Amino acid sequence: MPRLAAPVRALLLLLAAPAVAFGDPPAAPPGPAPAPCPAPAPAPGAGATASSEALAAGARIFDQSIAWVAKGGALGRARDVYVDALAVLDVPGQHHFEGRQLLWFLAPDKMRVERLEGGAITSKILDGDRAWEILAGGAVSRLHGSPDGAEDLKQLKEDLGRVQDLAAFLTLEGLKGENVVFEFQGAVEGTAGGATAGKWLKVARRAPDGRKMTFWFAYENDPQGAPHATWPGVCRVDGDVAAELWTEEWVLKGWDSPDAKPRPYRYPLKIQGWRYPGEDRAKAQKFAVFNLDDIQINAGIDPTRFAAPPEPKKPG
Repeated sequence: MPRLAAPVRALLLLLAAPAVAFGDPPAAPPGPAPAPCPAPAPAPGAGATASSEALAAGARIFDQSIAWVAKGGALGRARDVYVDALAVLDVPGQHHFEGRQLLWFLAPDKMRVERLEGGAITSKILDGDRAWEILAGGAVSRLHGSPDGAEDLKQLKEDLGRVQDLAAFLTLEGLKGENVVFEFQGAVEGTAGGATAGKWLKVARRAPDGRKMTFWFAYENDPQGAPHATWPGVCRVDGDVAAELWTEEWVLKGWDSPDAKPRPYRYPLKIQGWRYPGEDRAKAQKFAVFNLDDIQINAGIDPTRFAAPPEPKKPG
């Protein structure tokens, strides 16, 4: 994987708004890995202040994107999210789905997913450690405490983790916190023709919980020629090969607030999910695509939507 410039060099590149250097394109489509680019030489005099300057630049970029997404305001932490989307889900070894999907999320651990496939509607509800599936026709299957439902419950919790991440990516502000730092790592450009083609400002998020996230922010130059971050184009969550957790990258495209459905914030009209083991982007798989028709953030969701459905009475 190509190496990036040292933090001070990267900071000077940001402030001077030069031509964007090639390096570290995130989540390229499956295929041969790009040839490495030589790492630029560090700036003369790079020393003890490099880290603090890189952190200050990273925090500033992150705050600029928060303000852009919220149209100059602030959304705060995503307490609830509703999504209506056309989805294509294809994780190897799991169920393939193409159709309309409705999703309700209520922080921290409530989720409901309804899918329309082949004219039939199925639903899955997760409430903490309890979960149910409502099959087409209305039959209810309890997943928790059931040997037959253990795998489905595990998958629902993994999906909840992804939804929690995506909810945080949509507002960004919820990713800030005590002892959370953001480090500017340079200006990079994705592979031409790839899923992440474009010019970005790369910022790494580091938190006390050990989770590693990296963001690629689009940007515009102000009248003085200095870059100003806009939308988060790519969000990466590092996996753990030893724990068999894949690295996942989310490509967020088409940020807007359509006139037909005005919102006091911008949101991506298309989301792609990529996964690969460790840092091996040559093995990247696109496992999720969401074309969003509607999204609501912190609009309020009735908690009864996550209530246990009535289970069929046992005979006798």
